[in-house]
Amino acid sequence: MREKINAVIDKNFDEMIEALRKIIAVPSVSVKGTPERPYGDECSRVLKMFLEMADDEGFCTNNFENYAGTIEYNEKPVKLGVLCHLDVVPVTEKDWTFKPFGGEIANGRIYGRGTIDDKGPAIAVLYALKALKELGVDLTHNVRFIVGCDEENGSTDMEYYLKRESMPELVFTPDGDYPVINFEKGMLRLRIRKNAEFTHVKMMHGGTVPNAVPSDAYAVVTGISTFPEKENVTVTEKDGAFLVEYKGTAAHASTPADGLNAVTGLVDYLCGLELDDDERKTFENIKNSFVHGDFSGSGCGIKMFDKTGDLTQVLSIADLADNVLEFRIDVRYPECGNREDIIAKIAETVAPGGFELITDIASLPHSVDENSRRRRSLRRRIPGRGKQHARQRRVGFPRQPATQCKDYG
Repeated sequence: MREKINAVIDKNFDEMIEALRKIIAVPSVSVKGTPERPYGDECSRVLKMFLEMADDEGFCTNNFENYAGTIEYNEKPVKLGVLCHLDVVPVTEKDWTFKPFGGEIANGRIYGRGTIDDKGPAIAVLYALKALKELGVDLTHNVRFIVGCDEENGSTDMEYYLKRESMPELVFTPDGDYPVINFEKGMLRLRIRKNAEFTHVKMMHGGTVPNAVPSDAYAVVTGISTFPEKENVTVTEKDGAFLVEYKGTAAHASTPADGLNAVTGLVDYLCGLELDDDERKTFENIKNSFVHGDFSGSGCGIKMFDKTGDLTQVLSIADLADNVLEFRIDVRYPECGNREDIIAKIAETVAPGGFELITDIASLPHSVDENSRRRRSLRRRIPGRGKQHARQRRVGFPRQPATQCKDYG
């Protein structure tokens, strides 16, 4: 049967690639929309497009008011759920060699935002189901394929879905490393803010989404004439004001070591200017709490690690407008971490700068025993090079749950 499935997938390969390019071309960045299109026109468009592809293959589909959609293999009771998302993070087009929504093919690869996360996996799931249907495989239970449109901003799509439907008994998502990830860190999405009517720093902005290392940040500064030269910083004058820009490198918040944080870089630079007392106190508090080049959380006293990984902390968005200064923080913490303690330590650290802390998301770590029957069964079903990759994953995820946390505080 495996050979037959592979043969059908090979037969449909070119069609599958074109389907992927078609949905890559939709710039489906989740934004605040309308009741009819809760995540904006483009997310609604890509969801409709994807469900129409499934309709054309004879699957039963359902659109949950443009929050999410479902695709079902047959009419039997649902046993397995597969989760994917069709929204993508925003792009800074100048950072791209290829057009971010072009779906161009070069060097044996497809280039475009969402190709890996998560439109490519979504198309792969759809065409896997299509292969089974073409072969007339009569599954003993139904498979429900669930696609959402707000994973990158907090998964309110799934909150909406779960108010109307329950999750199947077994669920997995192909939104991660091959072949299987059996542990997910806890996640915190936090905001810190204060009223700030500054003398010199009149405006500040950096970052685009809370789950990414920001690649660009800028501030508008007045009343200062001396700006030291520094790598990654450009200063330009216009109408008596100075635009201070910091150029960093974007990365996903789960792998912040791959990036260079433009927001912390800009804060670090501002602290070297001749600011007044309140400005200096504010920005030095941020500088010391979120150390530029460090993503371990050491500045807030939350550095920790165990066998499930290191805590990571990213100051991802900065915004100063209408005399309110706000920063957003993404924290991914290992199994040994306590979310209430982490939140309390961050709040305590930023309080001297006059900041209040707001919690947007506080999810717990999730783990499945590596030796569980279900995980071992799934690994046995992975063909080809899966054994090699399974060994690589075992390096990162322990056989037994971690019980001791190191370097806390």
